[in-house]
Amino acid sequence: MPSSVGEFVTQVMTTPAGRQLIIVGNGVGFLFALVVLVTGVVSFPMLVDRNVSAMTAVRTSVRAVLENPTTMAIWGLLVAGALILGAIPLFFGLAIVFPVLGHSTWHLYRKVVGR
Repeated sequence: MPSSVGEFVTQVMTTPAGRQLIIVGNGVGFLFALVVLVTGVVSFPMLVDRNVSAMTAVRTSVRAVLENPTTMAIWGLLVAGALILGAIPLFFGLAIVFPVLGHSTWHLYRKVVGR
């Protein structure tokens, strides 16, 4: 058990167990983020736009990602990058990033699903 924050950081960064923690933690985090992207990229705007069930919206989102994997991967990276940039100025930048991402997501949804 580390006795200070500095010792904790040293253990995480310099020991094999710490490196394993970083690798496994990032891998699990990536999988969670991927599941959220795949299930939510189209489903949330679709639930707002159309009178469909949540399962229909999620199935549509999964199908859209499977049909456009490169575009959706780029979109996921853009969202992650924008959220990081918005968080840098003490999270105040998120006041700009959230509406821009919401509007952009709406246009992505309309382009992918059509109408």
